[in-house]
Order: sequence, then structure tokens, then C-alpha cells
Amino acid sequence: MEFEFHVTLDDVALEDKAAFIGICQAQQVKPLMIVLDKGNYIHQPMMTGVIQRPDFQAAKSEMDRIAAVFQEGGFTVVRKKVEISPKETAYFHAPITERFKPYFEWHGKVEIEDVDGLKQLCKPSGGHLSRNSLNPNGKVRFVTVREYESEAQFYERVKQIHIALQEKQIALVKEQFELCIYDSREELDSGWIS
Repeated sequence: MEFEFHVTLDDVALEDKAAFIGICQAQQVKPLMIVLDKGNYIHQPMMTGVIQRPDFQAAKSEMDRIAAVFQEGGFTVVRKKVEISPKETAYFHAPITERFKPYFEWHGKVEIEDVDGLKQLCKPSGGHLSRNSLNPNGKVRFVTVREYESEAQFYERVKQIHIALQEKQIALVKEQFELCIYDSREELDSGWIS
């Protein structure tokens, strides 16, 4: 089964950025320096990777191994997430851990100059903005929709954002649908998602 995992670190100082990227390259994971458009924890440096494993525990073990490499490199791990295809709905209805409620998530990548306009466009459907500061193109933004209640509601909210973007002739560069089955500290998104 394919698992995508994310390990978020405490904010990375400018002088440590090269070391962070170096560890990412050595571990064959993608470095991201996510900046939320609002929230209590705006800067979220993280790495992400995709692995094939037979089950969640095997995927989590690999994520934990990679996270330990960052810890040994002097970075502080503050969050771990595991995501799978949203088609695996059995995991939505039967959480793998007692204290975590799985959620659907969609990320739409757009290139735009009017960030405030995009924010207003996505707000009615609960879309939230972020960017990757490692991307030299300052016009790229990610729209995120997170849904805890139902699969149908999730796809309807994404559909409404698609319609709103099309009406304004804003092209989606890329999009990704996911089901988050493990998130060790989703409160890091408070003030952004909530």
C-alpha cells in the first residue's frame, strides 16, 4: 500500500536551512518550508516522502526512522502525519488510533498575484492558503480543504472551489486528494484551519 508521510520540524533558522535540505536529500525526501497565510504556527518546515509498505505500522516505523535522523541532526520534530488515498474510506470510518479522527484533505496548487482575492474566493468553501518558501516563484499558493465529517461533503466543498476558480479563470496547476489517517499534532494548524 502507498503511504505519504510528513515530518514537521520546529522553525528552521536561516543558517540551518542548508543542513535541513542536505538531510532531506540524503534521506531521499522532499524538503518544504510551508508558510500558512494565518494561524498560531505559521512557519512549518517539513519533509515529505512516499513509501510502499504492507500496513500503517510499517509505514510509521519508516517515518519514525527518518524523523530520528533529523533529531540526530539537531532539529526538533514537532509533528508526524501519514496519508493514504481517499479511496481507502474504510480507514475514515475505522480509525487506526483511538485518539485521532481521520480527515480528508485536498491541496490545489495555483499561480496567482491577487492572494487576497484568492483567499476571499476560497473562504465560503473553507479553503485555506499556504505557500512553500523554498519555491522561487512567489506567486504559487496552495489551497487546502480539510473535512472531518463526510466524504460527500469533502468532494462537494472541493467542487465549489473548482467552480469558483473556473469562474475567475484561475487554472489549477496541480491537485492532490488525500485521507489523513495519522496526525500527531493537528493543533499546529489551529488558527489556520479552525
